[in-house]
Amino acid sequence: MANETAKILNGVSNLVNHCASVQKGENVLLINERGAMDSSLIDLIEEAIINAGGRPISLWTEPVNSEEQLQSSGFSEIHAADKLILNSTFNRVALLNFLTVNNHASLTRVNNRIRTLEAIATAHSLFDWRLVMALARKIEEITQTAKTYRITTPQGTDIVGRIASASEVADAFFVQDAELSRTERVFPGEVYAPVGSADARGVIAFDHPGIADRHPFQSPMLLSVTENKLQRINWKEESIRANQRDDSSGNTIWSKAQLQSLLDRNVERYGFEDAYQIDSFHGGFHPKAQRKPGQQSNSDVMHFHIGRIPASLSAYISNHSIELDGVPFWQNGSACLLHDPDIKLMAKEYGENL
Repeated sequence: MANETAKILNGVSNLVNHCASVQKGENVLLINERGAMDSSLIDLIEEAIINAGGRPISLWTEPVNSEEQLQSSGFSEIHAADKLILNSTFNRVALLNFLTVNNHASLTRVNNRIRTLEAIATAHSLFDWRLVMALARKIEEITQTAKTYRITTPQGTDIVGRIASASEVADAFFVQDAELSRTERVFPGEVYAPVGSADARGVIAFDHPGIADRHPFQSPMLLSVTENKLQRINWKEESIRANQRDDSSGNTIWSKAQLQSLLDRNVERYGFEDAYQIDSFHGGFHPKAQRKPGQQSNSDVMHFHIGRIPASLSAYISNHSIELDGVPFWQNGSACLLHDPDIKLMAKEYGENL
């Protein structure tokens, strides 16, 4: 029991001291979702903020999906906050727009994915967040200087292309994600920044539905790509899953028919050329994350964004290998960076075992 309590406190410390980096005198606003966030965990987070010299303020609310909700008087505390910890379902785009309008876009905000005492004590939550960010910076450094990519999977993905810069891609999703990430942190850690795609050709073996269901398809959807555009979808239909639900966001795609309907919707809104582009790709990189519904941190799953538009669709692949300029970057779902001398030295310093 004592060991479990120590793990919980260490997980809370990782969130407050390493991720949020709470400093003396800071006002730290916690926005907590009713019915989803454990109040006893909030008590521990508040205590850790006080111990760091900060002033915690808790606001309990329903999921926030629009700027209109944020404009209500109940969220006025945001204007005085130095740090924001989101323990709730939040529309991150709406939040950034709200902060921008109110000249507060530089506010550091932590999107906390952990909702229970049990979850804060897992290896995922305990893994030092500073090391997670060191990996993220190293990934970004490598992907920003690379020129070409090749991605393969055991399920049949084999696609090559040129890495496009953000200015070259000039796409709403790519730019929007970069804007959000400047002041947004995710605990315990999520995906690395999208890598732009140009001149792609080959096959993406879309092998499981996506964020809501990690179980593989019996046979992957084979997405044929030439000239950086989706050209054809081949798939042997399978039976409907028990947990299958419509997802208009395109984060979970259950069937070829659903994918085609989402593509058709995007063509109507943005035009064929933009809707069918292979925009970019990225994936998780957290060494201790597990593959499960709703989880994006694990390093053995990544996805392509279909559509150079705000409403891009996600095509997921598993156990991937990535070569950048012919050099291994990922191998069978594991980041090669874990063997980097600087990363290994930092892991040793923080007491982490890679």
